[in-house]
Amino acid sequence: MGDSARAVDEDLSAVVVGAGSQGRVHGRGHLAAGVRLTGLADVDTGSAEALAAELGVPGVHGDFRELLAATRPDIVSVCTPPAFHLEVVRAAVAAGARAIHCEKPIALSYGDALEMAACAADAGVQLTFNLQRRFDPVQRQAREWIAQGEIGEVVTIEGYCPNLFDWGTHILDLVLFHRQDAAPEWVLGQIDVSVDRYVYGVFTEAASLTQVGWADGVRAVVSTGREPHTSVLNLENDLGLIVQGTRGRADIRGSRARVRRFGRNDLVRESPFDTDTSTWDHAVDPAIVAGTADAIRDLVESLRTGRQPALDARYALRGAELIFATYESSRSRRRVRLPLDRMDNALTSGRAEGFWSPTGELRSTY
Repeated sequence: MGDSARAVDEDLSAVVVGAGSQGRVHGRGHLAAGVRLTGLADVDTGSAEALAAELGVPGVHGDFRELLAATRPDIVSVCTPPAFHLEVVRAAVAAGARAIHCEKPIALSYGDALEMAACAADAGVQLTFNLQRRFDPVQRQAREWIAQGEIGEVVTIEGYCPNLFDWGTHILDLVLFHRQDAAPEWVLGQIDVSVDRYVYGVFTEAASLTQVGWADGVRAVVSTGREPHTSVLNLENDLGLIVQGTRGRADIRGSRARVRRFGRNDLVRESPFDTDTSTWDHAVDPAIVAGTADAIRDLVESLRTGRQPALDARYALRGAELIFATYESSRSRRRVRLPLDRMDNALTSGRAEGFWSPTGELRSTY
């Protein structure tokens, strides 16, 4: 039995690497779960000191290795940009962490994503990724209704969001979530790289289409991009899912799930969280704060009982596989059978090889 499965003390300690917006969300999540926060690390020590003062954290470091050496925490939250995730996970494992909770997107290549999971698994360390929308009451209710057959048999799924690598991580994960995490067989994808586009500093596609196929014949299509690539005429579709069934359909967004049943009344689940963005604390959706706290409570309980956490790394890996398979499908101009056997990031590799010739540059957070 690995370290993550053995009984642990009630008094767990945690540190957060990265003191930005999500670092704050993770910090609050640990406190809500009754975990002691013993330190923060960020290259911007001013931001780390401000967050530490807000959360009552005693130790601040500019280098995450110094933080890990000084605190030897039970749990490490990784809230850095994805380029540093693998490095921090390796260091946390080496420092004796029992659990690592990492932000998404997972990594800049599929190989790095797999290596992170293998590094943790080999050491018996519990690794989770913060796909906190799996804890959202709206998503959970919609999943239950679909599983109960309220829309009949699932036929197709449509997903919409501004980009594939960052926002698409959640959308593709929710596609899998509402399919009860059945493993897809293949991916067919196309991406537009007409501009050098960066989202949170990471090079990504300008727009994309991803088709996912399962052995039972169900298909999902996810469309991404900013105007004019995605329609602005139906705001319901800009960030959400439509699950089509033989006896109805489910329209699922963060604020509401509506199941339209043929010949019967609709089922509706409204979000319990405030959707007025002007009231959000530090401009962060309270659903994200609550979902992250639930994710941390779950990983703590998993540490204490030895059960598999709800956000086990395997779920995030499957979603990342769909993203990198989309890029590979566009580069190789073929349908990609899963499991994916290319370990690079075909988007960045293809850009470097001159496969695409974008002009201009766009930097944004979506």
